[in-house]
Amino acid sequence: MRNKIRFIVASMLFALLGFLGSPALAALSTEVIDAADGVDDPFDFSLEFQFEQDYQWATVSRERNTFSSLQPDMLEQNEFEVKHVKNILNIVGCIGMYHDLEFHFLIPVIISESHSGEMSSHWRDKYWGGGFSTDSLAQAGRPSLLTDSVFGYAGWDMTHRGFGDMQIGFTYGIFANDRDPDRPSFNVTLDLELPTGPEQNPKMNPSSVNSQRGQGTIGVGKKLVSFIFKTDLSMRFGVADPYFGIWYKLPISTGGLISDPRHQGGFNLGTEIVAFELIPENTSEPLWKVAFDLGMKISLYGRGQDFNEITDSLAWRKDDSSIEAWPTDPRAFAVDNQNMFYEYANRPPDYELPINGRYAQFEGVLGFYTIFYHYLMLKTQVKAGHRTEHFLSLADKVDSETLRPADKGAYNTQINEVGARVKLEKSFILSWNVSLSLLY
Repeated sequence: MRNKIRFIVASMLFALLGFLGSPALAALSTEVIDAADGVDDPFDFSLEFQFEQDYQWATVSRERNTFSSLQPDMLEQNEFEVKHVKNILNIVGCIGMYHDLEFHFLIPVIISESHSGEMSSHWRDKYWGGGFSTDSLAQAGRPSLLTDSVFGYAGWDMTHRGFGDMQIGFTYGIFANDRDPDRPSFNVTLDLELPTGPEQNPKMNPSSVNSQRGQGTIGVGKKLVSFIFKTDLSMRFGVADPYFGIWYKLPISTGGLISDPRHQGGFNLGTEIVAFELIPENTSEPLWKVAFDLGMKISLYGRGQDFNEITDSLAWRKDDSSIEAWPTDPRAFAVDNQNMFYEYANRPPDYELPINGRYAQFEGVLGFYTIFYHYLMLKTQVKAGHRTEHFLSLADKVDSETLRPADKGAYNTQINEVGARVKLEKSFILSWNVSLSLLY
């Protein structure tokens, strides 16, 4: 009996040592579809169909100057609760060009991207008496996004859909862990994002069911050309394959609504845990593989113009020529003319995308993938995270003497003053995806 136990233990140890020392496929983040890497493998490609669903719940607040010696100078009042749901079909193709050189493309199809907003329950119950009349608020001198006519509806439902902005690019594997076990896998990627999607052109009209609610359907493109640089590094240690990557996105405007785009960047780190792997002799590509992915992603967004949670609701009357000027601001009665918060141009407001403040997005990642008989891969992933508080409306230029917005004629002068800026708070994001890939 003891001899049998010793034999089983020894067999398991030898199998484990053989498994740890065998060639292995790199982590997915550093895997390169190459070509001409063998007599029996002159050409490689992969085609992936991925369905992704993204959610965000958040609160839209607005600064309010109290003009009171009994309260803090500045308060933030929660006014709207927003929800964002995005359904995407991503088509990803990779073609091996030569040794460790890959050409790839991404075609995003936005099946639907819905933005909805509801008046904050706290705001509605405390200041609106549970209703939607603005008369009592204006008489009480309490400003809001509705009484100031920044928003025209007490709620909204907007839908975006269409082909998104396509990406093409190349990845080159400088080092490959499966070729040289003493070196990590290290890749560099250069992508180009093209303005192939129909541009978003925010416009909101009243719902046929509820006149207090806005609705509309528009495109998804941003009319930007963006250069994306990425590097990825991974190193296999037995069943663990830790990875690290950084990326940077440089956008350039092509004449759309975004004239001052913001830069983006970030990094991701984590590890793959290989639960099972079967690799035939004389190859580094697995016949069967089961692996789990545990990691985190941090994305950094700079200051600049972009479509955000309020750009649709700001567009409720951008083409309404019957409105000659902004309504009177209740706060103007509390100060003299030289210190009024807003200056109106006595004309319909120009529509401009607001300037977004800087923020960071943190996400935890849990994933799983399996390779079937070398030719098929099934992959799924769940991410949950948070966006830090940030302004959704900032001044493009500030007067050096008064420190107030220098551009007084633009539409967003009513929301970019200190004491009137709009902010996104209490954000929670959740997303999941599942994909099926054909490998050759």
